[in-house]
Amino acid sequence: NEKLFDPNLLSNSIFLIVMGSGFTILSSYASSQDLVQRFTTTQNIKKLNKMLFTNGVLSLATATVFYLIGTGLYVFYQVQNADSAASNIPQDQIFMYFIAYQLPVGITGLILAAIYAASQSTISTGLNSVATSWTLDIQDVISKIMSDNRRTKIAQFVSLAVGLFSIGVSIVMAHSDIKSAYEWFNSFMGLVLGLLGGVFILGFVSKKANKQGAYAALIVSTIVMVFIKYFLPPTAVSYWAYSLISISVSVVSGYIVSVLTGNKVSAPKYTTIHDIPEIKADSSWEVRH
Repeated sequence: NEKLFDPNLLSNSIFLIVMGSGFTILSSYASSQDLVQRFTTTQNIKKLNKMLFTNGVLSLATATVFYLIGTGLYVFYQVQNADSAASNIPQDQIFMYFIAYQLPVGITGLILAAIYAASQSTISTGLNSVATSWTLDIQDVISKIMSDNRRTKIAQFVSLAVGLFSIGVSIVMAHSDIKSAYEWFNSFMGLVLGLLGGVFILGFVSKKANKQGAYAALIVSTIVMVFIKYFLPPTAVSYWAYSLISISVSVVSGYIVSVLTGNKVSAPKYTTIHDIPEIKADSSWEVRH
């Protein structure tokens, strides 16, 4: 029942869903450790572009399959079997209900095993990324000299702590009144990734961006998003607009503060989109030591 386009860009529409999810994905590609670490394994621009294109095609194909499954489940339970008990099951549980009660026993086991395997892979990637980010970006700054053995130990403890915290959050969510985990997840990603992605986007599109601008971008966008999330009516702003708003506020406020604080030092070489021609012309980074 969504409109194709609504002049009020803060209201739900197909256009806003596409744009909002697109900016959320852009933020993840710009700032998410599990994606960025894949970029660093490529040896030249051609291989990097190939990796991005392949990932994009596979992601679109996977999303299409998931949406088709959802459409099929809706038709099966709301149209063909509208009187069944499953018609009142929460939408986040309907797929598992279908697997448990409509598929043959052997197929059910294979699908459940595949789901658990995929979940384990995703969780492992997330834990490793958080542990790596903490160890290299924070702990190395706090503790100037650390051995690789100590870094490994710290990463293991961080992984354990984040894992336990995630389990706690999952238990709370399972017993909360959240109607849709999918909507909650997209809302959360729009909030968090939009804030972080906005700072990264500011850094790689502007040579004038500086430390003060980055801090200001993060603080101002956080205040704006907290106000929208907790002080405005839930229907005032669609959660699909969160990433658009947070990125826009981050870039604008960060750039203004960077200019006002008089940044006289240009951005480091090969760190902005303005350096792309030089990056393509330089082949020295293709050599791996």
